[in-house]
Amino acid sequence: MNKVLRYQITDKQNGLTIKAVLSSLGFSRHEISRFKFSAYQMYLNQKPVMVNQVVHTDDLLVIEELNVEKFELHSISVEPEILYEDEDVVVVNKPSGMPSHPSHHHLEDDMGTLLRNYYQDEHFVIRPIGRLDKDVSGIMIYAKNQLAAARLTAQRKDGILQKEYYAIVEGQLDSHGILSFSLKKETGKMAQAFNQGGRDCVTEYEVIKRYSTECLIKVCLKTGRTHQIRAGFAGIGHPLLGDTLYGGNTDRINRPALHCARIKFLQPFSKEKLELEIALAEDMKRK
Repeated sequence: MNKVLRYQITDKQNGLTIKAVLSSLGFSRHEISRFKFSAYQMYLNQKPVMVNQVVHTDDLLVIEELNVEKFELHSISVEPEILYEDEDVVVVNKPSGMPSHPSHHHLEDDMGTLLRNYYQDEHFVIRPIGRLDKDVSGIMIYAKNQLAAARLTAQRKDGILQKEYYAIVEGQLDSHGILSFSLKKETGKMAQAFNQGGRDCVTEYEVIKRYSTECLIKVCLKTGRTHQIRAGFAGIGHPLLGDTLYGGNTDRINRPALHCARIKFLQPFSKEKLELEIALAEDMKRK
């Protein structure tokens, strides 16, 4: 799914270098640096050019993403649940139990590989923007090309791309609150160490519904750290139901009771505001 961009040079851009034109079009320095290597091919009036080439009014600049790597394709037994799709982005509802991307122990049964086989595209590169743990359900976004991936990653870093989660935690929390803590990855351990140094985390939550011994909460992350929700609430004595890694009870659910339910972001090129929402996962619903 290679991306091809076409730009007609305007009077305002006359006499600029291609590098300056790309910057005026919103390309980051990191993106522009990739044009110097083999990731892209640029043509000015159908002739190959470099970023230091000067352009003139009515010149046609074409940028083509290159991807020569090929991947083995397989048939699929289940189709991905696609919530939104355009030429740059696909957003899916990832079920619990399915990894977001390939790993050493999951080379064929992850959501990214499922998408490649669904499209039957041997050049499809798996580009998840953020990720969900294998046993966490909900919304995942994938970029279909490197230019889109770079822009969506920047949106995530700048807080433009936002997600909301639902979680069921043990015990009762205040109606709303903000958790500030740190998490540290310890060598050889899967769990993150709570408030033992490491990276700062900020998590905002609101109680949606109370049960006798637990509550359903809505969670918004102000930082994006591995296991931020799971380790954070366990650290204050309220582990997620089913989260055995952090001491959660498995009487009602056998996986972390965590579900990504909403996402907001901008289409990487048109800047259209996109907002998607899905219902709570069935195994997290309670009467």
